[in-house]
Amino acid sequence: MPLSKEVLDSIAFAEQMGFSKLNLLPPAETREAMKHAPVVAIPSPVAKVVNTTISEYNIPVRIYIPNGTGPFPVVSYFHGGGFVLMSIDTHDEICRQLCAGSNAIVMSVEYSLAPEHPYPAGPNDCIAATKWMMKNAAMYNGDGKTMAVAGDSAGGYMALYTAQKLKAEGITLNAQVAAYPVTDHYSSKHASWQKNKEGFVLTAAIMKWFWDNYLTDASTFDEASPLRTPDFSGLPPALIMTANYDPLRDEGKAYAKKLQEANVPVIYKNYENIHGFFGLGEMGQQAMQQACIFLRENLNSNPNLISNMTIKSVD
Repeated sequence: MPLSKEVLDSIAFAEQMGFSKLNLLPPAETREAMKHAPVVAIPSPVAKVVNTTISEYNIPVRIYIPNGTGPFPVVSYFHGGGFVLMSIDTHDEICRQLCAGSNAIVMSVEYSLAPEHPYPAGPNDCIAATKWMMKNAAMYNGDGKTMAVAGDSAGGYMALYTAQKLKAEGITLNAQVAAYPVTDHYSSKHASWQKNKEGFVLTAAIMKWFWDNYLTDASTFDEASPLRTPDFSGLPPALIMTANYDPLRDEGKAYAKKLQEANVPVIYKNYENIHGFFGLGEMGQQAMQQACIFLRENLNSNPNLISNMTIKSVD
């Protein structure tokens, strides 16, 4: 299928910004350069934004509170960036849209980044922050008993990983959402790693660089790969979205399939786009609406408010 104008424009913009060469500089320099990327001129409105730090773990978080009376359900959101890059600032607009569209509090987590903080530092931060919010949601007019996790790319990994670990502790979440998630170490050699290895901004070489910064001990490849967990039963309902022109496509689809085989309610959607489209452009907005609808339905958050939102059929 020919690439759409939306996809071609995204590739051109990413090439202009140098996003296809992220692995050519030390992580600290790349992070500094990314601070100069364009920002949204008029951020999507929410009722309130609170910047704070979970002092007991020294984890910065940004909490978005929607309009309305509450108490609101809560979503822990984890930003993408390959375990190495990006921040709660780069994903501010995504979290604003998710907050307003799902009518839920969204807590964006500034988890520790590799290589300074390799596995399992980042996932441990995500788990700790989510458990903290469960206990403290009432401070923000939230209901800590009605909670979901969500994220994109490496943040999708963090969401799936957190859901698995909380389930192992006997903590039940209401939902999990992952956009083009990392689910498996590259040693598995999924077919899309070869088919989409270059030409679509996120290259296989960049993704390998991300993993090699995040994880250096081969003995932990299995435990650090959510797809390799032996038991998928009892996990929360899931929405898994992938990009067709993405090295990560097949491992995201494989994760959805394993959930389905374990009788976990799951929606899987593959978009004709490249990695990083969530919330951007027409398809990105469709994906955002799909995520918001899914969260509303699974968090029981006033379903009457979604009557005007539509999504395309799910594969």
